[in-house]
Amino acid sequence: MKAARILDAAEELLVSYGYRRITVDEVARRAGVGKGTVYLYWPSKLELFGAVLTRDAARLVSDQLAAMRTDPAEVLLHRSLRWAFLAVMARPLARAWATTDLALLGELATQSRSGMLFAGGKRDTTDRFLAVLHKHGLLLDEPDPLLAYRLSAAVTGSFVLGPLTPEFDVEAQADALALTVRRAFEPTETPDPAAAAAEITGLYQDWLSDLRAELP
Repeated sequence: MKAARILDAAEELLVSYGYRRITVDEVARRAGVGKGTVYLYWPSKLELFGAVLTRDAARLVSDQLAAMRTDPAEVLLHRSLRWAFLAVMARPLARAWATTDLALLGELATQSRSGMLFAGGKRDTTDRFLAVLHKHGLLLDEPDPLLAYRLSAAVTGSFVLGPLTPEFDVEAQADALALTVRRAFEPTETPDPAAAAAEITGLYQDWLSDLRAELP
């Protein structure tokens, strides 16, 4: 499929050179298509590379959804964040997003429709995720903006500090995040997560469908 080949070429160039240094001509040449073919699918360079981010995000969400379906305990907050941390750190584009790597992403993260869609979907899914956990007794405090801030501070801090603490490998960093979240946000006794998992996988499936709908 030409669209997939174009996205593959654009992703390779983005990871290698960063958004600002790449042209649509270069993407077309690497994909083996004419420049006009690229514009048949995406009206601008910004939206083309936004679609690259959307595809990467869809793969990440799909993988986490599969992990949750395999083991319902993966919906527990500390386990879901540990999984996400490891998965993001293993993916160059996801890692650039999480660490606000503007040298790689440029204005993609803030100006593309796809970037805004991912950010909005992540925020909405996270809010609903936390509400489901609390309903099923898997979260200590009722979700509110302050709880979201506390959680975001813990997660963001882990991504920011990662490159600054090379003495800890990525597994150790993920374990530290999970331990922090477990002690600060979850009850000592954990109820069976099966009922919450049924709802949360539905949330992730909706998010995944929204992301995939943006791709040709």
